[in-house]
Amino acid sequence: MKKNLRKWNVVLVVLFLMMPFVFSMGASAASGDGADEDAAWKKYNGKRIGVLTGTLMEDAAKTYFPDSEYLYYNSYPDCNAALLAGKIDAYLGDEPGLKTIHAEKPEIDYIRDRITNQDYAFAFRKDNERSATLCKELNEFLKKIRSDGTLQEMDNIWMGIDEEKKVVDMSDLTGENGTIRVITTSTDMPWSYIKDGKNVGYDIDLVVRFCRDRGYALELGDVDFSARIPAIQSGKYDFTTDMNVTPEREEEVLFSDPTSTGGIVLAVPAEDISASEQGDSSVSEPEYHTFEELNGRTISMLTGAPFEELISSKVSKVKEFTYFQSMPDMMLAVKSGKSDAGFMNNAVAELAANREKELAIFPESLGETAFGLGFAKGDKRRDAWQEAYDKIPKETKDALWKKWTGADDSIKTIPKQDWPGANGTVSVAACDALEPMSYVGQNGELLGLDVETILLIAKELDVHVDFAPMDFSAVLSSLGSGKADIICGSIVVTDERKETMDFVEYLPASYVLIVRTAKEDTAEVSFLDGIKSSFEKTFIREERYKMFLSGILTTILITVLSILFGTILGFLAYMCCRNGNKAANIISGFLVWLIQGMPVVVLLMILYYIIFAKAQISGTVVAVISFTLVFSSGVFGMLKSGVGAIDRGQMEAALALGYGDVRAFFRIILPQAVPHFLPAYKGEVVALIKATAIVGYIAVQDLTKMGDIIRGRTYEAFFPLIAVAVIYFILGGLLTFLVGRIEIRINPKRRKRDDILKGVRTSD
Repeated sequence: MKKNLRKWNVVLVVLFLMMPFVFSMGASAASGDGADEDAAWKKYNGKRIGVLTGTLMEDAAKTYFPDSEYLYYNSYPDCNAALLAGKIDAYLGDEPGLKTIHAEKPEIDYIRDRITNQDYAFAFRKDNERSATLCKELNEFLKKIRSDGTLQEMDNIWMGIDEEKKVVDMSDLTGENGTIRVITTSTDMPWSYIKDGKNVGYDIDLVVRFCRDRGYALELGDVDFSARIPAIQSGKYDFTTDMNVTPEREEEVLFSDPTSTGGIVLAVPAEDISASEQGDSSVSEPEYHTFEELNGRTISMLTGAPFEELISSKVSKVKEFTYFQSMPDMMLAVKSGKSDAGFMNNAVAELAANREKELAIFPESLGETAFGLGFAKGDKRRDAWQEAYDKIPKETKDALWKKWTGADDSIKTIPKQDWPGANGTVSVAACDALEPMSYVGQNGELLGLDVETILLIAKELDVHVDFAPMDFSAVLSSLGSGKADIICGSIVVTDERKETMDFVEYLPASYVLIVRTAKEDTAEVSFLDGIKSSFEKTFIREERYKMFLSGILTTILITVLSILFGTILGFLAYMCCRNGNKAANIISGFLVWLIQGMPVVVLLMILYYIIFAKAQISGTVVAVISFTLVFSSGVFGMLKSGVGAIDRGQMEAALALGYGDVRAFFRIILPQAVPHFLPAYKGEVVALIKATAIVGYIAVQDLTKMGDIIRGRTYEAFFPLIAVAVIYFILGGLLTFLVGRIEIRINPKRRKRDDILKGVRTSD
């Protein structure tokens, strides 16, 4: 027993001595594969990071950007659009793909320091003889083309910029040894994408060369990245194109030898790339540099701001002073050219320059002053508040300034008043539209540097604060009227204001002008030219309009067949239940409840990946089956409500006239019920055609999927999205029109008496 205790003591001592080493190793791993602690991408921790759903990027984001807000997207085009729109600050991507994106879209670049180093490989189904055989054959082929230089040649083609070489010829695939089915994502440049209406890319080229070498024919499927592994696990496809090799994925799939290597990097706006890698913030070049250049220009300010004399002392020949009720309106006027400069304090200007790349701070100051919290003249509380503010550490004050004048809105929150408030409550009148000092946020909460500063002081003094947001002009008058104890909202201290109130001076301030950024030396592209270029890239180049046409045909096919079969199925189900058959009603009621209660996309994937997993039927057929079930459940409900609206006496009268049950239903009841449910039927038709936009989840290249593919190729969001929206609108209108014509044709009021009484014996 003692020997065992001594052994455990030795083990524990050894483990204790090893703990510092283990922790240091863990810290090294968390720092990003041993990357330099000053790597530029690390400065994005805490910012908004875009992440591709279902990829290795999700784990990388949590590991290397633990303090960030993550926004999830399904494709690189979506990430690109979000980055350029300012919805995210950066996104994670594979280095080879981002090289191509940068070549196609220079506005997007990436930080060259890799976050991780990664192998890329094809993934096969585990525990399957055919998959294992194919994987072995592919590994032999990779070894061959790696040794003879073919793989390097492919790398030069697809990672290069010569578009003429980027072609894949599948016409000579013999198929003598059968067909292999490969799943891919056709928006994943340079690995797999659509060009000239054909599948191309590094992965596609590699697969085609493999098929040619081994005598296979090739069938390609297309899904979002997150659906690739389920597609091969279900057995519908033999393997998937390149993905990152990770231990977690190795538990799920069988990987080939690496087809290429690279790593995860961080994509950022190109204008930030230099600053990011140098660890510095970018500074926009202003359009004007001296006061003389502002002569003859229009200068704006907020209504009620008495600074015309100050401006005129620097700019002798102001063309015109213009006034605005809010700071955003004034900055919009400067951006649009309606004004040439806007007068404001340095805090507001710094936020504007950080957030709006079209704006810059005029380099010369109009004067120095301080920001202040206003108290009524002679208010004794002012001294206590000034003393409490002076106790706040400088580091805290600097952090507050950086927080509220920066462009990252995700960190701009206000602390809760969780202190007792034993010394009472003060009322504060705060401006509601002077960001970043005092403004109302999207959720209606008052935010800003002034607001948080007041709360820090209030906590020190143990008082509660009752904020009242209002216009700037009302803030100043509320103090004199006694409605507020304190006023705030980007108020600068002036000699004139000191005559009527006392101030807690809390930060140095300066009067500045905001102006437009300098125009580039390159010729400016007009709005019309930009539209023309976008149109040409979306529709004309590489004959991409044909892709839209193909997508339209697929969408129409799925929609029309689903309406036809769904109407028939729903009608048959209703006929089975019409006379109250208990079993039929229970079964049909349960199925309708199940189908209508399930999201259509879930139903679609259950049918494709589970129910029909082993059946070799196309995604289009599965889509038709899925939407037939959805539409039939709607038709069933519409028939029940429509027929239920017809008085029972109609059926009794028909039977009394000698009709049979079925003939009475079709001749008398149904024609009267149709007008009751046909408006709802038209609505279901429009809803159905819009619902088909999700069929891309199961490798169907419909209209929406084609729009996504074109966006991935052109990096243009406007025309692809607008075109898809307009086409859906037109298709919905056409189908509604057709149903409307049918409604008119079968209107009972338009039927002739002889048609209604046809087959009925009548006496003259």
